Amino acid sequence: MPSQQLPEDQFIHEGYRQHPWYFWGWLAVVMACSLLFWFGLDKYATTLNREYADRPFLRVTNREMSLFLWQNPSYMRVHAANNNGYLVAFDYVDKIGLKPEYADEFAIAPPELLFLYHTWERQIANEWPERPIYADELYAFLFEVSEWLPRYWPMAPKKYVELVKRLPKLGKENLSHLSHHELPLDVKRAYAGWRNYFFEGAQIEQASFTRKQVKTFLSAYPHYRRNYWCQIVGSHYLADLENLSLESNEYLSQGTLAPFLRIALYNWSIESR
Repeated sequence: MPSQQLPEDQFIHEGYRQHPWYFWGWLAVVMACSLLFWFGLDKYATTLNREYADRPFLRVTNREMSLFLWQNPSYMRVHAANNNGYLVAFDYVDKIGLKPEYADEFAIAPPELLFLYHTWERQIANEWPERPIYADELYAFLFEVSEWLPRYWPMAPKKYVELVKRLPKLGKENLSHLSHHELPLDVKRAYAGWRNYFFEGAQIEQASFTRKQVKTFLSAYPHYRRNYWCQIVGSHYLADLENLSLESNEYLSQGTLAPFLRIALYNWSIESR
């Protein structure tokens, strides 16, 4: 049987055995680059932490920012025109939301977004209408928005940790009456935002509110009033309520209701039913 000569690409090359310094040289280069990268990253983190310590304006965690984004979804990373370097701890490919392991790190956000966050936090963050929270839905929420699971939230109250353990056994029980020690306000707001964004967007968009309804809402939650927000979101904000002589049951035009106000009105209307 005639012998067949193997092609060149099937020979075992022994270049590294004859010249081992090629291998060790490249390995040294890779290791040096890795060390420089990690040194630079550590120095950047140190500088960043020092800057945050000196500038309270920047000290907004991703967890805190996520609460703002649920009520102002147009600022989410998934909706940004250019998301490079914008809210980098927030996912927009595999899921929409915060990567839980980065929840308590400081948010990387432009100054104008931080300004809006601080305004929202100062004025209306705590003026949040209660709405029903059913145990089985809260349980599903925690696995979708997992930064509120106790393992990703070191500061979670002990009573809340105990509640999470009991959730699978509570079924359809309404938990909205629980104290903030057992079910913190931030969890209630995040839960409502999750439901608003993923399940109730169409209803919120189509919802209409009368002058009487809005006046009643503003009496209960006064920091949503026009004088607090028209210079920030635009002169159209609640313009009908201030400038037009409307009948009590006449509906306000859609353009006068900012998204965060529309969401709050919708959640309040659920509470009021």
